[in-house]
Amino acid sequence: MGDNKAGRVIFIGNIPYGLTEEQIVHTFSTVGHVLNFRLVYDQDTGRPKGFGFCEFADTDSAASAVRNLNGYEIMGRELRVDFSHVGGKDPDATPANYNTQQQQPPPQMPPNGYQPPQPGALPPLPPGVDLPAGLTCPDAISKTLSTLAPAQLLDILSQMKGLVMGDPAKAIELLKQAPQLAYAVFQALLLMGLVDTSVLASVVEAGSQPAQPQPQQHIPPRPTPGYQPPPPQPYPQYPQTQGQMHVATPPTYSQPYQPPPVQQPPPQQHQAQPSHEELLKQVMAMTQQQIDQLGPVERAQIMALRSSMMGGR
Repeated sequence: MGDNKAGRVIFIGNIPYGLTEEQIVHTFSTVGHVLNFRLVYDQDTGRPKGFGFCEFADTDSAASAVRNLNGYEIMGRELRVDFSHVGGKDPDATPANYNTQQQQPPPQMPPNGYQPPQPGALPPLPPGVDLPAGLTCPDAISKTLSTLAPAQLLDILSQMKGLVMGDPAKAIELLKQAPQLAYAVFQALLLMGLVDTSVLASVVEAGSQPAQPQPQQHIPPRPTPGYQPPPPQPYPQYPQTQGQMHVATPPTYSQPYQPPPVQQPPPQQHQAQPSHEELLKQVMAMTQQQIDQLGPVERAQIMALRSSMMGGR
């Protein structure tokens, strides 16, 4: 390091061993333009020592990194950020109060310094990108998936299925951190023809129907104790009037039975299947009361799709 770098190079310690150099540069680029980052490795084992040196374009950015990122927690560790001793004999010199013995990688670790994540834990996800103006997250996902070959879509679905079957906790955590992934998987299923749109339409239609009131069972009133209902009264007999004549009913001639004309059923009109966009709009328009009337499986699918679309907007 030359003297021209004085004030622009900082020391970064307590770096997690699962953190890549690209992720470190991305983190420190939030305070200024990073020109270079060098991670220090052990010459005997080839393993990282857990610290490195970052060079900024100007001294103000370096001072901002020391001021704002010292103690910054990432992957369960707090980074140690301080100014580097530029111009010394040892380019890998650490601050006087920094203990390198505590930064040795754990045993049985690959030479590249990568530590496999624990079950249920996820490595840091790559940073997202800003969408162009006027383009929503679901539209961007649909546009990207439409450019992939069927073999690539099938590979994505197979990997997601393997993750769900092998480590459900990690799959749930992944969907929580990236809710737009649920929409991408659902859209891939539609593109591959693995989801019957008529079934989805029936689920949406069933959820949009109002709730049918439950029939009320009639319960007869209970009689009051000690109450005796009155006995039935016979109808009075009226005497026949003298001289009254009874007129016989005129005979009726039997007519042959004419069956009713057979009504032809109206021709069924072929209903076009709604498009993917219309189905998604119907899902988003469902009220919570309509969703509660669905079965547990359909309710979980609708809620997962709605949360993914709302989180990605």
